[in-house]
Amino acid sequence: MLLAQVVGHATSTIKHPSMEGVRLLLCENLDDQGAGAGTFFLAADWIGAGHGARVFVSTDGSAAQQYHHDRHSPLRNTVVGIIESFA
Repeated sequence: MLLAQVVGHATSTIKHPSMEGVRLLLCENLDDQGAGAGTFFLAADWIGAGHGARVFVSTDGSAAQQYHHDRHSPLRNTVVGIIESFA
């Protein structure tokens, strides 16, 4: 599980069939104080996180594979929660 902030999105015209209609967010890892760590990654989003949102990201690819009923899906990172406040 990662703590991250949405900093953008990605568009792909050629992709694995399991990724059709999946929104891909560009996320930056956050440290335990909530500051940007300077490392970035893509995450699939089905819950509607917007630009600037702080999110929890699961790095367990099997969750995405089960969601799509496709054990060959290349998806690994999935947004699983939007953080409303950070203390």
